[in-house]
Amino acid sequence: MNFSVLPDFAAIGGLIAVFWTLLRRTGESRLNFWLVGWVLLLIHIIAEFVADNTHGSANGAWSVAVAMLVMTANAFIWASSDQLDIRWRNLSMVVFSALPDVALLTCDQYGLQATWAYAALTVLGAGSMLWMLRSWRSATDQPTLRWRTSLALAAYAVQGALVALHQRDYAVDWMLTWHYLAVAALYRATARRPSASVRFTMINFIAWAFVWPVGDLMTVLWPHIQVDAEVWNLPKFLVATGMTFTLLEEQLSKAEYASLHDELTGLPNRRMLRSRLRETMERAKTSGARMALVVIDLDDFKEINDTLGHAAGDEVLQWAARQFRAQLGPQDVLARLGGDEFAAVLTDIPDRGSAERVAQSLSGALRGGMPVRAQQQTIHASIGFSLYPDEGSDADRLYALADREMYERKLRRRERDLPPDAEEALLGS
Repeated sequence: MNFSVLPDFAAIGGLIAVFWTLLRRTGESRLNFWLVGWVLLLIHIIAEFVADNTHGSANGAWSVAVAMLVMTANAFIWASSDQLDIRWRNLSMVVFSALPDVALLTCDQYGLQATWAYAALTVLGAGSMLWMLRSWRSATDQPTLRWRTSLALAAYAVQGALVALHQRDYAVDWMLTWHYLAVAALYRATARRPSASVRFTMINFIAWAFVWPVGDLMTVLWPHIQVDAEVWNLPKFLVATGMTFTLLEEQLSKAEYASLHDELTGLPNRRMLRSRLRETMERAKTSGARMALVVIDLDDFKEINDTLGHAAGDEVLQWAARQFRAQLGPQDVLARLGGDEFAAVLTDIPDRGSAERVAQSLSGALRGGMPVRAQQQTIHASIGFSLYPDEGSDADRLYALADREMYERKLRRRERDLPPDAEEALLGS
């Protein structure tokens, strides 16, 4: 009995356990198809074991082993898509798109000599791959459908040429090579950010892809050199390591984002506002420009929560955040400080009059109200602001001045029994 594949079996089995644990803990949707891919690779190793230790069924076992490599690549290709739910339609694309290629591999393993059959399976393979790539989607739509289509047709054209030249073994190796090159390209193109772990994983997918042509080249040039099987298997384990580190980096990025942003509105929170305010003050100091800090408080927001419920209150906060953001420039910062309080950092403000006009536009953005639970809800805000460096050079002082001005205006309006939309008149007072 040949037990040389048992270390690989144990290693891949351990990887599957790790990815299963990560999937349960993180809920990362890509892990669904990564896990499918590694399970298929485990079946590949089992088939290799059967092929090495049986004689009557060796061809069938080797056919299964090679077929699992193609299906693993298809699973990894689909893992780069945004449509990652484990559903029948998605699983069918992974399985059925590989069937013509699997049939070609099986024909080659059993030594079928009919060139027309290989040509027909190549055409069918191109069609099934185009079917999968047409349904494949990414957030950026990169690579585009035209590029995906062109590269798939080019890959199958090379395969068809090798079949026509009666080089079926090379056609099989090319099939495996371009599948894993496609995985590498899509893994990099659809990564959330081009981190070191993404590049590391992409490079090792490329190394995995070149295992077959390099093996063919060594057989031709250095037939007497024997390379240990673990050397050829190294890229796949490095790929698994890279995937794990990619997930770790993304989880750290999500944790950092969550610590700096408001969960409800997605706006910067108080911590990030303080950082951006200090940065803006430093730039203004260097350039001799002015900037303003605006504090916004929604009026009678507690009443909305009490009468319509917290879900309705959340809708109001999200709507108000969108309205405020639409009034600000791309360099300005809008943050939610908590509850019904927002703040904005206005860059390159020439004078107090300009800051007042922005404040008025923020107040006016809510004037039309919004429908909440089939009722048109009127929303108003009280606003105060302070100017740097005219009214202070310290971030805490600027916030205190803007906050005090906002509350003073709110009180003056209530004392005069003015309507909520009198904010514009109070801004000028």
